[in-house]
Amino acid sequence: MAGTAISSGDQFIWRQGRAEVTLERAGDAWSVVYTSAGRLLGPRQIIYRGSHRVMQHAAWDVMARVIRACRDEEEGLRVGRSAAQWLRAHDIPDDEDEAESGGR
Repeated sequence: MAGTAISSGDQFIWRQGRAEVTLERAGDAWSVVYTSAGRLLGPRQIIYRGSHRVMQHAAWDVMARVIRACRDEEEGLRVGRSAAQWLRAHDIPDDEDEAESGGR
């Protein structure tokens, strides 16, 4: 069963059942957070939190968290591609882009 990917202005969110993976800009890095509600639908608990300066690494991390949450590699690849498109649409240069252009 596929989850739902939502891209609002400042966040990319994937949800399926109790699991949620969120990607957003956090200062000079990209934040990936994987949360899940408890079995009795208690408050959301953070299962994983990661920070990446390179957009590509953040997209890979989203893909890995989705695969872990839903145990479906095809869904993870689909969501990872969507997250990468969302990141490119924001067109915010990361440290790797600045290094290639000589820091301009």
